[in-house]
Amino acid sequence: MKYLISGFLLLIGLGSTSAQSFIGQLNPFPESSNNYNFTTADDTVKILAVMVSFKQDQDGTTFGNGKFGSIYTQNYGDDILDPLPHDKAYFESHLDFVKNYFEKVSKGKLTIEYTVLPDTFSVSQTMRNYSPDPGSDDFTRLGDFSIDVWGLADQINPGFDFSAYDLFLIFHAGVGRDVSLPGSIGNERDLPSVYLGLNAFKELYGESFDGISVSNGAFKITNSIIIPETESRELETISGTFLFEITINGLLCASVASHLGLPDLFDTETGLSAIGRFGLMDGQSIFAYLGTYPPEPSPWSKLRLGWAEAVTVDLQNADVSVVTNLASSMADTVILKVPLNSSEYYLIENRIRDANKDGSKVTLNVGGNIITKTFLNDTTGYQSFDIDSLAGVILDVDEFDWAVPGNGIVIWHIDENVINEKIADNAVNTEKNRRGVDIEEADGVQDIGERFFTIFGDEVIGEGFEEDFWYASNPAELFENRFAKDTRPNTRTNTGANSLITIKDFSEIDNRMSFKVEFGDSVVKPLFHQQIEQTGNLYSLSSLEFGDSVWFLINYSSALVISNGAFLLYTIDNFSTLKPSVIEIENSVYVYGDKDSSLNYWIWNGNIASSGSVNIGELITTPIVINKNTQGEYELVFGTQKGKLFYYTLGNASGIIPEFKKSIDLGENMTVQDLATEGDFYAVIAGTIPKYLSSSGNADFDGSPIDLTITKNQDGNYSSIVRTTNFKIYTIVNGIIDATFSLVNPGPSSPSIILSDLKLDGNSYIIVNNVYEIQSYNTQGSSADNFPFVENYNQSDGFYTPAISGDFEGDNKREIISTKLMGDIYAIDGGSGKVVPGFPISIGNYVHTVPSLFNYQSKASLVTINDDNVLMAWTIGSVEAKIIWKELYANNQNSSFVPVAENTNRINEFFPGNRAYNYPNPVYEGTTNIRYYVAEDSKINIKIFDLAGDFVAELNDEAQAGMDNETIWNVGDIQSGVYFARIEANSTSGKTEQAVIKIAIVK
Repeated sequence: MKYLISGFLLLIGLGSTSAQSFIGQLNPFPESSNNYNFTTADDTVKILAVMVSFKQDQDGTTFGNGKFGSIYTQNYGDDILDPLPHDKAYFESHLDFVKNYFEKVSKGKLTIEYTVLPDTFSVSQTMRNYSPDPGSDDFTRLGDFSIDVWGLADQINPGFDFSAYDLFLIFHAGVGRDVSLPGSIGNERDLPSVYLGLNAFKELYGESFDGISVSNGAFKITNSIIIPETESRELETISGTFLFEITINGLLCASVASHLGLPDLFDTETGLSAIGRFGLMDGQSIFAYLGTYPPEPSPWSKLRLGWAEAVTVDLQNADVSVVTNLASSMADTVILKVPLNSSEYYLIENRIRDANKDGSKVTLNVGGNIITKTFLNDTTGYQSFDIDSLAGVILDVDEFDWAVPGNGIVIWHIDENVINEKIADNAVNTEKNRRGVDIEEADGVQDIGERFFTIFGDEVIGEGFEEDFWYASNPAELFENRFAKDTRPNTRTNTGANSLITIKDFSEIDNRMSFKVEFGDSVVKPLFHQQIEQTGNLYSLSSLEFGDSVWFLINYSSALVISNGAFLLYTIDNFSTLKPSVIEIENSVYVYGDKDSSLNYWIWNGNIASSGSVNIGELITTPIVINKNTQGEYELVFGTQKGKLFYYTLGNASGIIPEFKKSIDLGENMTVQDLATEGDFYAVIAGTIPKYLSSSGNADFDGSPIDLTITKNQDGNYSSIVRTTNFKIYTIVNGIIDATFSLVNPGPSSPSIILSDLKLDGNSYIIVNNVYEIQSYNTQGSSADNFPFVENYNQSDGFYTPAISGDFEGDNKREIISTKLMGDIYAIDGGSGKVVPGFPISIGNYVHTVPSLFNYQSKASLVTINDDNVLMAWTIGSVEAKIIWKELYANNQNSSFVPVAENTNRINEFFPGNRAYNYPNPVYEGTTNIRYYVAEDSKINIKIFDLAGDFVAELNDEAQAGMDNETIWNVGDIQSGVYFARIEANSTSGKTEQAVIKIAIVK
């Protein structure tokens, strides 16, 4: 007679949970995608199985005494799962199930053949000697067990052809250390069930290990599956001993799947479920219906093994339908793939428990009799936690998806970055909020794998609920029949970026279900994702509007053209070491690059391309700059290793070959490292110990200059902005240092500075991605209002590449666009300092490329490329962009120049009191910045008093017109309290005004 523990009876009220917890690791050392030859379509896997017992023992920490059949203290007859005897026929029945399972779930693409050797034999040691220590990740003893077993099998079966088999399976006496049950004790020295592949053996015995020698060394076994005779066990309760029945069919299927190349998809650090009863490689699926049969594998698993193909939705809105696997025809979509970015995507499928609408038909071997039982619905004795109506060995089930916890659309979130990063450590799903293979639970509550406790204190594990499926009448409180960036769950990427995807209007449950897929939000919409066949690192990207087309120059060697939605790829081999320059003149595209001492050119006139090179006799060390001088002539400017600036005309009379115009010798040992030019003005960083040189005068710094840009100030004078190795910024006008300041909280690797008139107040602001934050300063060093922009930072991510800037919102402010290393693109409003609605968006993988702004079909657009060599573009505005800093080196011409700042928002009031304040406030330690604005150059006097009116400090400074200025007050010797600062401004024209601010000091 069979019994149910009281805790199990409560599961009916708990929904889809399970009292047993999986505590093992099926595939502790999986082979990665890079070094494993996956079993694929139309393959046959031949299994050789042996039956092995141990030296008899009386060990209380294992079930049984080490011999087959010793785990039961009484004869339960045939009316149980896995009845005795556990002999060759018994194990063959289990392998029959494995054969039937894989034939169905692979749709005939995988055939399982097996042989069970007839004789049971025993190893020389007890089970304890082969069992890993509890909690240990050292599987060496299991490796030793495999070596001993196959060595004995070789001795007992001389001349046996082991080479005829692919997969080697050990059925051992006893139960597995694979599940934790209420009241279960005494199995801490049982053997965990595992698959050991060659990678595992190498981890255990070293890289030189190449297999277990058999057949006198003629063949080497490179894998082993270790499986117990059953998972059923007797448990002691207050009411006596009862038999808890749990069988090995699911465990066998998952172990074979490990050999096929599937990693574990539960949380291998905790043993807790991650995908529930939705796919094979999770403990809750392995022991669904108490191990009698698992559901079909996840769609990701099927795609990985070549058993299915996904239909990918392009970036256009679509009405789609998805059909269940069993009800589908050749023309139907069974798995729909919706890309989030280049590495993340949704796999959408329709899972119906009874697609045939005829109930669940179970084929059993009971005492040698093959019988079939039909269950029209879940009922007492036939449900996930209660299989009292079943007995013997289950041979087959007509629909394995009867094991899933409900019906409807299932949405899987796949992150290949996580999978590739963690698969070698068997940790694909160890981070709850960043899983490689995840279920988007429609009820808005991520409770798969969560622990629940009954009123008796028994622990049960969430394994999926009916409300986790997507269908129109889903009764869950949070369900909206819509899956978008603002729903729960949401369609954001694993980094929190906006995927720009909405999936909505799911139909009711049926074998064919429909829904809508939409791309983009109110403004930001994807234009294209285009795979580029390139190799090597990607550091250069330009966009050029050309008539109705847009050109994208990629990786210094290729031009990709999009014209009327079609892509054309031109390859220019070995064209440029640094970012090429490009310009369109009179309906022709001119591209110029450097390669050693060659000035290369490539010209396309709309029909044919011409190319060539000019050897200048010196190593070119800067990007080629296309400059328009004050005479209106285009010229090419670049620096060399020997300290020269070369000027070439853009073309001769035929408009093809660049011609030498002049050179400027900067002196010996003055290798040119950086160049910015506009009109007849140039500025360079040059020298073994770098210096700043320009056509209007040179300057010396504290630290070596490493980066420069140029602009014009409101007086029409050229201003150079220079960054040095000690994180200082210098503003230089006419060769004279006008201002200097230090970056605040400099990051470990601050990228190049850029310029943009963020506020349209007549100032060019210096913008630097400082890894931890995006900072913005005016040319005098005062931080721009509402900056820095600070985002949560972690060691593996951050703003490492330079920003770009322009106005794509049409709001008379500039926006900053910046990309994190892991691929999230942020757009920051230059006025408010907040993230622009719709951002961040994601490119899905590492980025080493500065993106490029362009206009396409009269709308602001953005393009970038990632480490997967996917070129991705989006419409990011409803109007044409006013582009300020377009791409790396500012523009297509590589000039590192921006024009004089616009001043449509310039403040004309001489000394506006509402712009006087200090920060931080309160001041806790160190210093505070007293900030104020003047419309004219002024002298500043600041007197500070306490609440009693007593004088405390006086500060004097000079302020530059048309911008915010700051004076620093050191409060190190000032006591806690409230103070008043009277700020008085005296302009050079004689104007005098003042403002009073309150400063709090807390120590």
